[in-house]
Amino acid sequence: MVCALPLEDGRGMESTVLVVAGAVLATALATGIALLRVVPAGHCGVVIRAGRATRLRRSGLVMVAPGIERIEMVALRPPPIDPLGVTTLTRDGVEVHLIVSVLWSVADPTCAVNSALDVRAATASAVERGLRHLIANVDLAHLLRDREDVLSQLPATTQPLAEHFGVEVIDVDLLDAELRVGPELLRLLT
Repeated sequence: MVCALPLEDGRGMESTVLVVAGAVLATALATGIALLRVVPAGHCGVVIRAGRATRLRRSGLVMVAPGIERIEMVALRPPPIDPLGVTTLTRDGVEVHLIVSVLWSVADPTCAVNSALDVRAATASAVERGLRHLIANVDLAHLLRDREDVLSQLPATTQPLAEHFGVEVIDVDLLDAELRVGPELLRLLT
């Protein structure tokens, strides 16, 4: 006995084609999303391949190879470091506690990404070292009289310390100052 199967009207083949086309379209869309990144305005994208910075991209669309490359976003004008407290001694031995605000920018995004440091913390540390150096070279009277002049030298003093990780110190503003006067100096003042 021969059994004949009824012929379908082609709908099985049509649905298979639709499923395959949908899978191909979904794969292409996922690959396209993985390929494209958006670098926001005010940022710079550093494309990293095998742990090394390979290229720098300004704001806009950027293509990266998924699974091979990644992109680090670097804010070119990060928020100020505010407040930063520094305690140090003047040349005449008076302890001074200064609270400053640091305006800084990223000058070399590739260097900033390649440095293994937290760039914000490293900038704060460089400003702190520069401020200690400056204050250690002035007397209390000079610091009180010409504090704006003394602090205006700080960006130039800290720049050699900060340029190693791609940062530029633009300005340092004094927010508050506190003197810790010892008994000897207090007797002189009274």
